[in-house]
This record gives sequence, structure tokens and C-alpha cells, in this order.
Amino acid sequence: MLSRLDDPLTPDRPLIVILGDDTDEEDHDLLFPALRARGVSVIRVHPHDIVTRMDPDEVSFSVGPLELHPDLVVGWVLDDLLVPGMSYLDVFARLGVPVINDAMTLFRAQNKFLDSTLLSDGGALRYPVITGRDDTALQDWLEDLDAPAVVKPLVGHGGRGVEKLADAADAPALLARLRERDEGYYVVPWIDNPGRDIRVYTVNHHPVFAMYRYAPPGKWITNILAGGHLAPCPLTPELSELAARASRAAGTLIGGIDIGENRATGELVVYEVNSCPTCEPPVIEAVADFLAAAAVDLEQARATWRPARVHTDPPPDPELFHASKRDRIRPD
Repeated sequence: MLSRLDDPLTPDRPLIVILGDDTDEEDHDLLFPALRARGVSVIRVHPHDIVTRMDPDEVSFSVGPLELHPDLVVGWVLDDLLVPGMSYLDVFARLGVPVINDAMTLFRAQNKFLDSTLLSDGGALRYPVITGRDDTALQDWLEDLDAPAVVKPLVGHGGRGVEKLADAADAPALLARLRERDEGYYVVPWIDNPGRDIRVYTVNHHPVFAMYRYAPPGKWITNILAGGHLAPCPLTPELSELAARASRAAGTLIGGIDIGENRATGELVVYEVNSCPTCEPPVIEAVADFLAAAAVDLEQARATWRPARVHTDPPPDPELFHASKRDRIRPD
């Protein structure tokens, strides 16, 4: 079985179901005990393990011998699990079960085209974007830009498939590769940054912790999965305001906002909003607080919950990061 059913469920505690897989097991090893300490039961259910029974007057769910009666479902599905996970999140929501990061929130945030439109609607998109399949339109856009650009896959994470175009002359080779894969393009200007970006974690749209992600020497992709390094980042008022605005625009009640520092303009720019970010230990404490409140009354939690602690200026403490990443901490 692909699920994690290691909680002795009791009827006196609300039940949270994390719909996902073991990709973020390190998070769950901290989150699950934190939730249980707050009087909440929690299990992780893989979409492939769920059996659904539809009778004339009832829809029921089970995983093995366990019948599912969740008080809250947390959607944490991506990549190949996104579509099957969205199906269950949609059904749970229509049956009246509260859902956090619901089906459409996950779908929109995990598609960079839709993510950008949400940021644009919310006033958090501070640079132009072009996406489509028309070769001439991209060529003309790059010539007008007259500067380097970055190409990203419409769906994906961890820095996979991201590449830099030096100028419009690089476009034909890119377009040929995309045609071979039957893919469209998503292109944004290159941001002249100090060799790093910033990940801001938000819970209920409130920023709680931020970290720098540095590109390896001689490279420019900052993702930790791509070999980047990390360090704590101060949560300035400007950074907090922009991250909160981006989170509200995307609708992510638990999210990670990737932000760049534009050295040419002095502005901060939002790259994207992540709906299923790996969360560092300080974030997990805030997530546990919020989920425990949401399992009792989601609407009340959304209206009133505030983080008990915001890491405004965190010290360079290895305990701020997962044990698996402490060798990636950038030395002072």
C-alpha cells in the first residue's frame, strides 16, 4: 500500500487526510507528530489506494479496511498525481468536506501560464510574459525585448527543463525542440539578479519564513534539487507584502512564493507561486497550527488565524532547515 496510515484513529479527534505520496516524507515526519500533539489525527492517503463506492443515496471512500471520514482534506498532489488527485479533491469538496489547496488551486498554480494570469490579476506580476505556439510571435517578442530571456516548461518544478536564451537568434533552435516534443513555449525576461532568489513560505496568506536559494558556482538555476545552496532570508515589509499579495492572487492557503531581486530596477519580482512546496521546520510549525484550527472550522480559521511566530530576521541556525539540506547551507 502506498498510503501512510500510522495513526490510531479515535472518534474524539478530528481527522486530517493528506492526499499525496511520500515525496515530502521528511515534512510529514515533523508535521504528523506536531498535529497529533495538537489533538488532531492525520494520515496520508495515496490517490491510487482509494476505493470509492457510489450507492443511490451515498458516496463512501475507503483505503484497505479503513473507511475515510475526514474533517479536512489537504491536497498535495503534483506531476503524475495531479489529475487523479484533483478528481478526489473535487468530489470531497462537493460532498461538503473542507479542502485546502483545492483541485483548481493546484491545477492553476502548477501551470505557469495560469499562475502568471493569477499574479497579473492580483497585481503581483511585474514583468512581461509570452506563451503560445506561434513562432513569429515569439521571434518578434524577443527582438523587441533585446535582452536575454528564460524559457520554462508550462508544467514542472525543481528547475527541470529551464533554459536561458541569449537573444532572438537562439529562438529557432528552441522552437525546433519544442515542436519535436509538441509543446508550447512560456518565456519571460531574464532578471539581472545577485545569483540567488528568495522562497517565501505563506500560511493562510501570511508570510512566516523566507530563505535565499543560491545558484551553484558558474550556474544560474537556484533550485536546491539542481544543486543550489540556501540561507535564511530576512522577511522585510516589502518582501512580506509582495509574497502575501501573490499568495492571495493564487489562492494558496499553504504555498511557497519564489521571488527575484532585479538589480537593474531595484524591484522585487514574483517568479511563481508553488502550491506544494517542501516546507522547512519553522514553516511546518505554522502549518500544524493552521491545519489544527482548520480541521475544526476551516472558514473560521481562514478568517482569524494568524501565525504565532514570524521569522522576520532568522539567525543562521542549521535547525531552520531539514537535516537532508544542512549540507547545502551557504557558509557566512
